[in-house]
Amino acid sequence: MTRGRTVASVAMTRGRTVAAVAAAVVAALVLTGFGFTWPFVIGWSLLVGALSLLAQLAVPLEPSADAPHIPVEPDRRPTEISRLAWALNTHTGLAGPQITRRVREALRHRLRRRGADPADPAARSQVIDLIGPDLWDRLEGPRTTIVDIERALDAIDALSPGPSAETTTTTPDAPISPTGRAPLFPRHRR
Repeated sequence: MTRGRTVASVAMTRGRTVAAVAAAVVAALVLTGFGFTWPFVIGWSLLVGALSLLAQLAVPLEPSADAPHIPVEPDRRPTEISRLAWALNTHTGLAGPQITRRVREALRHRLRRRGADPADPAARSQVIDLIGPDLWDRLEGPRTTIVDIERALDAIDALSPGPSAETTTTTPDAPISPTGRAPLFPRHRR
């Protein structure tokens, strides 16, 4: 495999060199045709050849031609969980549409189990009683925050049909929510 890559790179190098020599010869013929002196023609031809070589070095034909091949293990591919985690912007405190949509659908499912459909205006008061006055509006709005996602996850836990099957481990300084789940991002004082 290494020999095949070496032969291909030598052929690619020869092709680039031939292209640079051809550019220098074309420049020499054009300048000679216009009647310039030989020192001028030779100097500009060498300059054109050198610039064409440098342009090929700076801008390779194939971006991955000189990059090492690193095989990707099947366990290291991005997962849905990692994509959802990247949808949380800790610098701005905003949650992306991917995670907002997933949490909103999980909350809608739990609310429908309790007989309160958030899409039904008649069930609005029941939705407010179950999850709070503004949570559903915040999840449907354009600027959902991480705190809103945490509140929605707490509401999903509170609406669960039975005791939580998972055990939570919290750090001593992490505040615990009413449902017993630690927040996604503990607040640290600076």
